[in-house]
Amino acid sequence: MNTTNLIEDLRRLSPPEYGWLVAAGWAVLACVAGWFVWRRRRLRSAVLSAVPVLAEPSPWELALAELERLLPLLQPGTSRAYGLAAAAVLRRYLEGRYALPVPRLATEEFLLVARQAAELAHGQQEILGRFLGACDRFKFGRYTASAAELRELHAAVVEFVMTSRSS
Repeated sequence: MNTTNLIEDLRRLSPPEYGWLVAAGWAVLACVAGWFVWRRRRLRSAVLSAVPVLAEPSPWELALAELERLLPLLQPGTSRAYGLAAAAVLRRYLEGRYALPVPRLATEEFLLVARQAAELAHGQQEILGRFLGACDRFKFGRYTASAAELRELHAAVVEFVMTSRSS
């Protein structure tokens, strides 16, 4: 009688191989992850294409917004601060609108450049000269303007920006 030891026979058997199953699982996982990444990018590009791109504000829009922020300075005690800030706003506007190299020029130098600029009409050049002259009086002459003078000056520069935006 041939007796076999069942336990000993089971020990001799090699364990089943599950390597192919693990590899298949990783492949399925990679495919699912790839699908999620593709889907997310597709949705993101759809959302980004649906969002309108905001245009950069024009030089005149920036100037008008900055001039509006200067309204609290239209008081006799803040004439100098208004003159400094308003002249800087106007110079940045002219640089952005007409590509004039005005921020680093003295007022007299700037007015010479402005006279040669074909884009600026003679009337606009006169307004600039008066405005920058008044700002220079505030900055360098320590002139204190009345509230009415400051409001008039402010209205002139706002009108200059408004009329020059389309010329």
